[in-house]
Amino acid sequence: MKSIITFSLFFFAVFCVNAQDVMSLKNGAQMTVFVSEVTPTVIKFKKSTDGPTYSMNLVEIISITYSNGSTETFGAAPKVAITKNDDLKDDLLSPSKRYGGPRVGVTYLGEGTSRGKIADAFNRGDITPWISQFGWQFETRIFTLDDGACGLVEFVPMIGGLEQGLFLPSASGILGFRTRSGVELGVGPNLSLSGVGLVLAAGASFKIGKVTFPINVVFSPNITKTTAASQEYDPNTNTYITVPGVESKSGFRLSLVMGFNSRKS
Repeated sequence: MKSIITFSLFFFAVFCVNAQDVMSLKNGAQMTVFVSEVTPTVIKFKKSTDGPTYSMNLVEIISITYSNGSTETFGAAPKVAITKNDDLKDDLLSPSKRYGGPRVGVTYLGEGTSRGKIADAFNRGDITPWISQFGWQFETRIFTLDDGACGLVEFVPMIGGLEQGLFLPSASGILGFRTRSGVELGVGPNLSLSGVGLVLAAGASFKIGKVTFPINVVFSPNITKTTAASQEYDPNTNTYITVPGVESKSGFRLSLVMGFNSRKS
């Protein structure tokens, strides 16, 4: 009976030894262990079945010979590139790319000739100074700096006043600059039923995933015009009199516009 127990213990010990894995290290040493997990960067193992779990960098190991006789050989662990400007890899910041997206907003028309021209065009005595805006932004980024800032050209056609039964088309061309943090400034011409004017734009863009959400304030300053003086005949005195020019103000426009951008090419 004692011989049977001794033989059984010996057999079990031999089995446990054979059931272990052998790790060959790059420093020439070998370790007999129980491998529990192999990840792309580390090996997790135990030195005994009931002992603690250890970790070792994969770059320190040449190979593992498992208890079933198979061998796994390792090269250098994959390196993860870490840069300070990971966001620059996002194609949303790539130069010479086109982007576009819908725009909605509201515009306040300051008192002046612009409101009068619009009212006359639609046979209205006056219009509500607050009008809605719907349109699309076409954006081309023409360069990107090392710090992520970029220069851009934008074309923004809009339709306003639909809630009042009006159809007020306008178009703006903007040359702008956007910092890596999303703050942006721009300036350019604007064409509308009121005539030709200048627009100044400022705002910020917020990126969620690969979609950018811009919010902009757009200001078109008041334009003061004075008609030229003229000569009018006065039949009472049989002479010509000088009529001074008349000064008019177009009225400023202030808009809040928002939307989102996606890549077009």
